[in-house]
Amino acid sequence: MTDYNSSSSLADILAASGHVGYYWDLKTDQLIWFGAWQKLFGADRPLPPHNAETFAATIVPDDHRIVFGNSANSFDREYRLRLPDGRLIWVHETGTTEQENGRTICQRGMLRIIEGAQRRIVAAGPTNAALERDPLTGRPSRSYMLAQVGRLLEGPKEHRNISTYLVVSIDKMAFVNEAVGTKSADILLRGVADRLAELIPTKAILARVGGDMFGILLPGLAGEAQPLSDRILKSFTDRPVTTPDGPIHVTVSIGGARLTNVESGASEIMIRAEQALNDARQRGRNQYVVYQESTTRAQEIRAVLELGERVKQALKHDKLRLAFQPVIDAQSGDIVFYEALARMFGDDGQLIPAAQFIPVVEQQGLAVTFDRHVLDIAVRELESHASLVLAVNISGLTAAQAEWPEHVQRILGSKPDVAKRLIIEITETAAIMDVTETKRFAELLKKLGGQVALDDFGAGFTSIRHLRTLSLAIMKIDRELLLNLVDNPEQEHLVRMLISIAHGLNLRVVAEGVETEDVAQWLRREKVDMMQGYYFGKPSLDRPWLELKGTEAHANRAKPSTGNGTADKTNSVEARNTSFMRA
Repeated sequence: MTDYNSSSSLADILAASGHVGYYWDLKTDQLIWFGAWQKLFGADRPLPPHNAETFAATIVPDDHRIVFGNSANSFDREYRLRLPDGRLIWVHETGTTEQENGRTICQRGMLRIIEGAQRRIVAAGPTNAALERDPLTGRPSRSYMLAQVGRLLEGPKEHRNISTYLVVSIDKMAFVNEAVGTKSADILLRGVADRLAELIPTKAILARVGGDMFGILLPGLAGEAQPLSDRILKSFTDRPVTTPDGPIHVTVSIGGARLTNVESGASEIMIRAEQALNDARQRGRNQYVVYQESTTRAQEIRAVLELGERVKQALKHDKLRLAFQPVIDAQSGDIVFYEALARMFGDDGQLIPAAQFIPVVEQQGLAVTFDRHVLDIAVRELESHASLVLAVNISGLTAAQAEWPEHVQRILGSKPDVAKRLIIEITETAAIMDVTETKRFAELLKKLGGQVALDDFGAGFTSIRHLRTLSLAIMKIDRELLLNLVDNPEQEHLVRMLISIAHGLNLRVVAEGVETEDVAQWLRREKVDMMQGYYFGKPSLDRPWLELKGTEAHANRAKPSTGNGTADKTNSVEARNTSFMRA
């Protein structure tokens, strides 16, 4: 055997490059390291791991399946190690194996620590695609699952036809989150992920594909879908998930889709399963429903996929545009900022409503790419106009991504003047679905000088506890609460209460969807801070702050429309920053 410990020059080279090397003799189970192994395993350890058992003890248990049992001739993978002080680090490992009579007899490899935006997961096995892990549960992400389903669809037809994709969702997660609090809800999600990992077959693939949704791919295991679903449903019905606040009893719903008769790839399969999941929810939850093809559903899916392709082309060819709607000071009528809204056009030049294409963006795993694109456009606009203030919406899927704060840091870290004129809006539902990541992002943006607004407040179940936890600056009351406001005493009381809660937490309040003077007057009397709606201006593709020159640039009062209260575009032009900047 080569004496690797004597290879001092090689060890020096590896240390200089940030790598640590090893040789593992599997016949004797002897593991030898060279280079600065203390970086990986902690300087407090007297010796590095010397065999499979001691090495496994340093690896996070959830990641054992990535490291052990791989018989490929070469590998490229990422997993987590736990240091003596309890901290976790991610490492990237590449290496080769030697085989004898079909059995691995030795393994050579190199590892290095990876952090932050570099972190990806690489699946052990035939696909070496670098894909993200979900930071909360440690499971692969939606994009990973899309890639794995796509790989199966591209494989032999006979194997595809005996494969199934399941999607599992925690029933009434918003109520659970509200009842138990942020920390326990996070532990619950991890507990559900761990429970599913225990229940699924060895060959199955598990990923977190949404806020409370987990995807399970059963390659070549179509016959396992029904018994596995039965085991999952029974497990959660019979046994609670343990959290710091005690055991939490939850049920789940499951939708399934076979990988047969697919024309448009992995997205179609995942949409089918999620449609079946919705059927399970509508039938009373806590059950498994298999996707059933129908002419109507086939047309719906085809329309979704076609629209998804349009979104991809719009992103590729920079065809997305922003429309701008003014948000005005309730008392003075001055424009405080503009909300930037993504717009996309069809081949016929007609506007495609955001309500149609935004859900498609999320279904097809495009949310992060889409939101980055929109943010880039908004930042360019802010850089070009020094007195402009913009608010940008992001998807709940983006808000929950651990890489999103790092991306915002890269864009805004060197642009403090731009950051302080940026507001990022997150819906209430998204914020409470993953409070930990939302809080991390909100605190980062606040540190950079920007602000986070909670959109559609009143539509979900956010508690005062959550509002106090998140570093919010603005609360936007859900537009649905303003419908028939002045004719409904109960609704008036609810909106009045929301304004009071926000002010009590030092948050400024925007009332969305203001369309009439009587609603605007009522909101002024209730001391709402800002208003937004067709009464003050529709979203406009024009950039109104470019229209005025000289001293007129300060005449920035929004002029309410007359008659039907639906002005085609805002009549005022320059965003007034004084009240915004003082807050």
